[in-house]
This record gives sequence, C-alpha cells and structure tokens, in this order.
Amino acid sequence: MGEFQNISVTLQSGKVVSVDAWPGSDAAQPVVIVAPGTTADDWSEFSSLIVASRAPLLAEVSSAFELVMLIWEIGEPVLLLSQGDDAAGWVSEAVNSAPGAVTALAICNGRVPTELIGTMHAISTLILRGRQSKLQTHSDAVSLHESLPHSMLIEPEDCGDFPAKDNADAAAAALNLFIADSGDPEDGFSGSEPVDPMDRAMCTGR
Repeated sequence: MGEFQNISVTLQSGKVVSVDAWPGSDAAQPVVIVAPGTTADDWSEFSSLIVASRAPLLAEVSSAFELVMLIWEIGEPVLLLSQGDDAAGWVSEAVNSAPGAVTALAICNGRVPTELIGTMHAISTLILRGRQSKLQTHSDAVSLHESLPHSMLIEPEDCGDFPAKDNADAAAAALNLFIADSGDPEDGFSGSEPVDPMDRAMCTGR
C-alpha cells in the first residue's frame, strides 16, 4: 500500500478541503481523484501503481465549484478521475466551466448528465467500467463512449462498482494506458471501439 500525506487546503472561498496526497516526482502532474464516500486507504494500492509522471491526490470536495477552486490552488492543469455518479457530474461541470484547468478526464462507473455531454469541449476521456458493475450497464458505458468524441472505454474483468479498489492492478493499468495515449493531440482512440478488457497488454501494470 502506498503511503500518503493528509493536508488541508484553504480555498479562496474560505472553505477548508481535506486532501490525501501520494508522493510523486517534482515534475509529476497531478491526478485529482474525486470520490465521495471513499477514503485514502481505498485508493492507496491503486495510487501506488500509477505511472511516476503522475501524482495522485484524493480531494474531499462536494461540488464542481469547490473542485475548480481546488485546481486553482494547485496552480496547474490536472487530470480528473471520478468515481460514481455524483463525482462524474462534478468533474463534467468543472470541465465545462473551466476547460483550461483539466488536461484529461477519467470517469469510473459514473454517468455524465445528458445536458453536459453536448457542451463538453473535446477532451481526452477514459470511461472505466468494472465488467461486473451493477451501477452502470455496459450499454450505458458504450453510449457515453459514443457521445464523447475523444474517449476510450475499458471494462476490466474482476471489477464491480469500484474498479480501483476491486482490482487495483487492472484499473491502474487502464489509467496508465490512457495517460500514454492521451498525450498525443491526435489521441489515437477518437471514435475507436471499446478496448478489450482481456487484452493482456492493458493488464501489465506499470
């Protein structure tokens, strides 16, 4: 399990947000995890498997507004990773309201509100659905993938509603694959078919 440090961040609004941060290199880019109802322990193994060029942190925000203000405090654009429906809504709103603040988006078992899909600017998006999820259907995930022009859909096996906790190796491998591919402006997966979750190359870890 990866060691993390808990810090308090005071937003410009005066609200104090608790953030659990895992170590990364000085040049590592932030991955802000938005996952209400979860703890740092739930994310530690997953976070320890993320490529060294990214530094994960779990933010205890409760709205898109707080999330955008936190990104301003971080001081650089971030990759947003959401877990569940509430978080998917918040990160989608953040992308719409402050597009320059987000470099890429990963949505884990969450629905993006219909009214936001049509207005989201073209941003690389990973749709990560546990193959055994009961919260999001395969058809819902495919529909979201087809609606977002620069998206990749991955559905790992042995994952239910919380891929990063159910199967940290597979979930981290999916995010690492996405990070590698989304670095290209012509991301290589626009309009692509869903990635086969049994593809061994996706499950190699770091």
